[in-house]
Amino acid sequence: MRGGMRPNTSRASRRARTAILLSLVSATAILGFLAGPTPSVSSQPKPTQRTINVAAEPTARPTTTTSSTQAGPLTAASPEAQPGGIGTNAGVASTAHQPATHGPASSVTHGSPPSTTTTTTTTTTTSTTSIAAQKPVGLIGVSDGHLELDGQPYRFVGVNAYEIGTEFGVNPGCGGQETDAQLDQLFSSLAPNSLVRFWAFQDAIATNVRTDQLDWAPLDRVFAAAAAHGQRLIVTLTDQGGVCDGNHWQDPSWFEGGFQDVYNSPSNTDGSGHTPQSYWNYMQDVVNRYKNSPALGVWEPISEAEASTCDGSYYPATCWGHTSCPDEAVAAAALRHFFDVVGAEIHALDPSHLVENGLLGGGQCGTQSGDYEYVSASLGVDVLSYHDYYAGTSMGGDQWNGIGVRIAQAASLGKPVIAGEMGLDAGTAAGCLTLGARSSEIQGKIRTQMGAGTSGALIWDWLPAPSGTCTTDTYPGDPLMAVIAAGPPMS
Repeated sequence: MRGGMRPNTSRASRRARTAILLSLVSATAILGFLAGPTPSVSSQPKPTQRTINVAAEPTARPTTTTSSTQAGPLTAASPEAQPGGIGTNAGVASTAHQPATHGPASSVTHGSPPSTTTTTTTTTTTSTTSIAAQKPVGLIGVSDGHLELDGQPYRFVGVNAYEIGTEFGVNPGCGGQETDAQLDQLFSSLAPNSLVRFWAFQDAIATNVRTDQLDWAPLDRVFAAAAAHGQRLIVTLTDQGGVCDGNHWQDPSWFEGGFQDVYNSPSNTDGSGHTPQSYWNYMQDVVNRYKNSPALGVWEPISEAEASTCDGSYYPATCWGHTSCPDEAVAAAALRHFFDVVGAEIHALDPSHLVENGLLGGGQCGTQSGDYEYVSASLGVDVLSYHDYYAGTSMGGDQWNGIGVRIAQAASLGKPVIAGEMGLDAGTAAGCLTLGARSSEIQGKIRTQMGAGTSGALIWDWLPAPSGTCTTDTYPGDPLMAVIAAGPPMS
């Protein structure tokens, strides 16, 4: 409701279904622990000691939003000159870059609640598993405020498939597990040179359920399947509410520097216990491992960031819908700091690939009205995002935070913008849209929004089969898949 955003029942139902899936995931993970396959973790992990300096709060935002045509480093560097990566002792963390300090040094209190925060000096252990080195080809870049691929204009229609990194018995999992055949079915059903957005979270996907150490095997499987079909991935590293990633609500202090701290490690009981590293350290490891993969499309540091505060007793499990925004200016500065620091680090580690901000775009705390543009102006952000669950309209939202406003703000910054999630409930339940009606409505959304200047749309959410009788799921046999397979409309 904040910032004029209307309630979104589709999004609320999606959150509820996710919570139900998580309860099922926990039970399945336990069974996998008892009977799952032998995890592929190196028998001789290499520890890396990292001392992290806390970055100070960024300089104050301007009273009026400034525009910039800079979109970060977009020129591909020679992968042979880059440290780490697949095939070069990829699981071993590189020497950590220290986040830049913005303004005078300051003391920042991290995390909520304080009892769940450990020291910012940590020893981490990562797998040394590696696979054959591969040079990036078909890099996505930016030209004149729009995406390009190999120097040619590029637009796409793809899907979200958040759960495809799940591999029970190896990781805790998030959502259901797809077989190798189902992964092939997913990637082969898309138009050439499409994108699939998925969760590459430390907790549920990258940490071994038996050892609490990084295990790259499930992510390796996803990257290999995408590469085999010539498709690319938008790799999302965490989300706002810590769902499937430690259950820590990312409040202003997290964005101000708490992302450098360790939450929900095996030493405390605030979450699943499968996040032995800080977000900062994990981000460096995953970027170094996959930056040379031909399946890598775009990095997304966080999904649906909002620097709101979880209200009282609702922390951590039920923060969605129970948050407040005590100070919009402080929240905007915190988000800008996060993208300045994290985006710059990703660019430093991987100059070849773009960073997309994953914002929901509906007026959330820290991105209301012009603050969306202020946060997105960060040089750590190359591509802007909004999420569209508006029914009955091709350009949803109001005059402050609507889709049309976000497209105009992206144009002002000279940066591309995509619908990072687009979905409508459909199915056989009474009162629910039919699959055919949904297909037509989403096709209209894509045509209208791309006509207004967007570069892509990612439908929420691909599954091998529907999870209910009225859901946002798309799946084989759904007429919406034909719209997706057809790719972007002709200009």
